[in-house]
Amino acid sequence: MAERFISMDEVISRVCFSRTHIYRKIADGSFPRQVPLGGQKVAFLEREIEQWIVSRLQARDHDGERTARTERGRSLALGKGVGR
Repeated sequence: MAERFISMDEVISRVCFSRTHIYRKIADGSFPRQVPLGGQKVAFLEREIEQWIVSRLQARDHDGERTARTERGRSLALGKGVGR
């Protein structure tokens, strides 16, 4: 499968961030870098944006599991376990 470039506008639409926020995240290393195409034009690799979205979902799911385990642990520590 060939790599596909997508525009900044398409990235904005997919991730629901402003242009400024995307550039801040690129600067801090938490978002895929753009590819200069010449002049003022830049694009992003669609695959990298999709991978970033998947990583955010995985982080959310992992955090949700950790939160659920923490809540179960608190309930047990406070004597609020199931069947009490």
